[in-house]
Amino acid sequence: MAIGDKKFTVAFKSYCRTLNLAVKISRLGAGRYGEKDKVVWACILFTKLCTTSRSLRKLLDHDVSKEYKADWDYSSAFSLTRNIMECYQTLFYLCFDNVSDEELEARKALFNVHDYYSRKQFFSFFPDSYDGERENVEIEKLVLEKLESCSFFKDLQENEKSKYLKGKNAFFISREDIEEREGVDKNDFRYWYKLLSTNVHSFPMGFFRMIEGNRGTGVHSEVEEGYSAVALELAESYLIRGCRNMLIFFPDILEKISPQEKKLLYIE
Repeated sequence: MAIGDKKFTVAFKSYCRTLNLAVKISRLGAGRYGEKDKVVWACILFTKLCTTSRSLRKLLDHDVSKEYKADWDYSSAFSLTRNIMECYQTLFYLCFDNVSDEELEARKALFNVHDYYSRKQFFSFFPDSYDGERENVEIEKLVLEKLESCSFFKDLQENEKSKYLKGKNAFFISREDIEEREGVDKNDFRYWYKLLSTNVHSFPMGFFRMIEGNRGTGVHSEVEEGYSAVALELAESYLIRGCRNMLIFFPDILEKISPQEKKLLYIE
């Protein structure tokens, strides 16, 4: 069944079942912080994935049988769904993607460079709040040297090196490439990402013809219900991918999952 084919009530019940299993897996995988970086990132990012997914459930927990069906907000649901999508992509990029240790080390170093420059820009809005220029210079030097020392980074073209050293990119590959590595068609991903983003940023496509579509007013409509179901189906697809990869990552958890729960994840 393609995304967008389920009725809202069916999509919501399916989503809740998968979310409950994801939370169980998250709890079973918690507390493994004494192990290598990939394990720590997996625990943290999968927890974030589950937390945001629970927020989506709260937002869309509607009793559609009520005569007055208020408090519908597909646009906020799309925002949370994009957050879930991007969280999973980061989780895959840092933990599940099958890359060499050298590339993983460079990915970690690039994240630190991006983090440093993001914080530097943030605090630049409040120049009097922190007086540590010498310390900042030393930190900047350290994070840049760490990235430059990575063998994977050394093999990049000079123009690519210059781009990444500016700290504006957190990833070496695009989101489309991340999706493609798991067999997702790039155009399919672009379609859904564009739809979600249009509403996240309140671009014209997100609110033009709002009245004709009978959406965005907080009151139930066919469009609101249909878009909310799409958000649930998309979010569930990323939860399923996250759960499946977590069980590969932590095989001991698989032994604690029932046959019925495995069926939810399409595991034989």
